[in-house]
Amino acid sequence: MHPASSAFALGLLLGAIVLASAAFLYGRVRRARDRRRYGDPLDHAELLARYGRLLAGAPDERTLGGLLSADIPREFGVDRAVLLLPDGFALTDESGGARLPLSHAAVRWSASSGEALPSDRSRLGGILRQGSAGLEWTKAWVPLMRGAKLRGMWLLGDRAGGCRFSSEDLSCLTNLGRQAAVILESLDFSRKEQRAVEEIRALYRKVVAAQEDERGRLARDLHDGVLQDLCAISRDLKALEQAPEDARQAASGLAARSGDTVRTLRTICHDLRPPLLQQGLAAALRGLVEQTGKGGSVPLSLELPEREVRLADDTAAAVFRIVQEALRNAVRHADASEIAVRLTDYPDRLRLTVTDDGCGIAGGADSARFVAQGHFGLAGMRERAAMIGGRLEIQTAPDYGTVVVLELPR
Repeated sequence: MHPASSAFALGLLLGAIVLASAAFLYGRVRRARDRRRYGDPLDHAELLARYGRLLAGAPDERTLGGLLSADIPREFGVDRAVLLLPDGFALTDESGGARLPLSHAAVRWSASSGEALPSDRSRLGGILRQGSAGLEWTKAWVPLMRGAKLRGMWLLGDRAGGCRFSSEDLSCLTNLGRQAAVILESLDFSRKEQRAVEEIRALYRKVVAAQEDERGRLARDLHDGVLQDLCAISRDLKALEQAPEDARQAASGLAARSGDTVRTLRTICHDLRPPLLQQGLAAALRGLVEQTGKGGSVPLSLELPEREVRLADDTAAAVFRIVQEALRNAVRHADASEIAVRLTDYPDRLRLTVTDDGCGIAGGADSARFVAQGHFGLAGMRERAAMIGGRLEIQTAPDYGTVVVLELPR
């Protein structure tokens, strides 16, 4: 090889070695500088995966706040963090000590980016450093944005060793904040839905209470008015049976008809407001089973606890109506050979079952299907159970029979 060519090749080799050494040294220096500035590098992908699962499983704001103000900041070496949530016209923490005005221009402008930022690079920094806000310790903040709505603000303080947040750290915090905003939106929606359900149930309670009051009034009016008049007419007609033969026959027929009318009205009064409910649920159920079984077409059995079950009047009335509807359905539609009612008093709950061995309900006991067909019995039973804090379950299948189960927590 020519000496000049050898020298050129050697120069290239030495140059490559120098460049590689310089790049290696630069990388070492940069990593050392970044370690001093940002601390030990974190596995952001692993953090996102782990805390993403935990955030998704948070059942309420308190659990979510624990993750954002304690667990996740600990991973970043942050000594202090707080979650601010909307409360009227301000963002405030759980104690109410730290507040930020939602209407402040700096809050709206900074939140609109949806990105985690250090407080010294944000227009929000000025208001965060105000003593009145109680947030002068903040070093980075994360807006919890969902669409155009600010669901909250996540503030983080100093990192251990005076380290700062790197761009990768801020990106990871941004992604965690967005997921937290989704969870907050879901919790808010669930809370509103629960509130709507409670309002509907409260309205239903009022309707049922008004219905029971009206039934009681009708029962009293029928008993004290029409029923007493018919009893008097029946008594007078029986007295006329001592008249001549033709008059006696006419009076006897009228007395029989008025007697039937009296019995019918007594049944109506009993159905409107069972008088035995005043003596307790057990007595009312005995009377109901006895009255339902008078026809003799289906044998009915009743099993009650040894000790008296004491319930509030509205609860006892609801349980009675559920049994009444279940027995009515079983007698009319089940074609059963036996119907059994059982009330069991456990220490923590009351359990009621109405069982028949009939044909079952074809297609299952879907309340919505029956409501669409104009039958409201099953839906009414479920609503009455919900109204008193119980749970109603209907187990049925063709040729299996039907079991109505009501469980009422103590």
